[in-house]
Amino acid sequence: MRHSSNNHSYSPSDYDDDMCLKPPILLWLALIWLSRAIMLPIAIGLGHVAGVNPDALSMLRDYWQGDQLIPAAISLPVLFVCCRRLSTASKVLRWVWARGRALLILSVGLDIALAAMQLRHQETADEMVLALSTTGVDFYLLAYLLAARRVRDTFLDFP
Repeated sequence: MRHSSNNHSYSPSDYDDDMCLKPPILLWLALIWLSRAIMLPIAIGLGHVAGVNPDALSMLRDYWQGDQLIPAAISLPVLFVCCRRLSTASKVLRWVWARGRALLILSVGLDIALAAMQLRHQETADEMVLALSTTGVDFYLLAYLLAARRVRDTFLDFP
């Protein structure tokens, strides 16, 4: 069981039952965002079964891009381990968690590189705005993953 060095700078509600830092909401959102190429088809399938408006599902289908599978494949194991942080977790899950921050930084870096390549091929203003917005979110997440002490401390803790 590894723990961060400064346990006194967070409130007691920031810890789980095993006295490990809970992942912050923005980290959860980053995990979902970076896994969107895999999560989006799942959400579309669930939406179809739940009877969501077909026009809305069509719009989501248009947003999916196959080249985003590479960053998603890197971040999805971290999302899985984040959901499975238990004291009985295997060594593989612990290994992934110990390297989770680096994996997410790699994933967002690849996402930025892919978006930069796509920016050169945008034909309409709407596509350009979408590509720039996606890139902006990626840059924000990169800064967050690199600078946030809470993220570093969270990846140091595992039950």
